[in-house]
Amino acid sequence: MTRSKAVTAGTALLASGALVVGMAGSASASGLNVSVSRSWGTATFYPDGDWLYVTDTSADGYSVQAKIERWQKINIDAWGWRDHRTGCYDTTSIGQPGTGITTCNYDLTENDTVRVCIVRSKDGVRNGDWLCSGSTKA
Repeated sequence: MTRSKAVTAGTALLASGALVVGMAGSASASGLNVSVSRSWGTATFYPDGDWLYVTDTSADGYSVQAKIERWQKINIDAWGWRDHRTGCYDTTSIGQPGTGITTCNYDLTENDTVRVCIVRSKDGVRNGDWLCSGSTKA
């Protein structure tokens, strides 16, 4: 191999290594874990990996539903919380309190402002209002 080809190959190898390192650094989560908890259930969002954990802690015949909301612009002058990822349910405690945790893995945009919310439901019908955590960064 000639010197110029070796230099070119070495430069390409260094550039590709820098690209891989740069890409790995840009995908890291920037926020802290957030939770919302009541006597009947808990949900925790883990930004590192975009995991949502949902636990039904009461054998009352209701399941616990959790969702991720995102803070976003809703029109030219206003921002608000909007559903971002929904449909994470835990029904594991029905008849057996505290026997399991449901996990949902989402791929969220890094640094989006998000929060986790929970509600009890039965047969697809919500029971009560959504209860939400403080915000964090995905």
